[in-house]
Amino acid sequence: MVALAIAVTVALIGLERDHDGCQDAARSVFLSSNAPESRLRSSADVLARECGGAEPLNRAALGLRIERPSIAARLARTAAAREPESYVAWGILAVAAPPSEAAAAARRARALNPLSATTAHP
Repeated sequence: MVALAIAVTVALIGLERDHDGCQDAARSVFLSSNAPESRLRSSADVLARECGGAEPLNRAALGLRIERPSIAARLARTAAAREPESYVAWGILAVAAPPSEAAAAARRARALNPLSATTAHP
């Protein structure tokens, strides 16, 4: 029983450390949003490496899509690749990607969730 408690504690500490690393990486992206392209790109790479799943990348992509569209699109592409069945990831890629790529991402989002308000327009 003690061994199980120790194993659970170690697992929880590991999860907390992973979460903290992801949060630190997300904070770094937002703090670097006005930094030179290379610094922001590096922060975005750390975010992609430190965070599992698509949600943290989606949030950063939305925050960066107006002022830093190339990095936003890069993060959104990674998010959609990580969670190819997520209409949210594809919808964010549709608004973050260049027009040549956005239409296909919007179609994918609509195919995954045709009733979504965010994918309702052509």
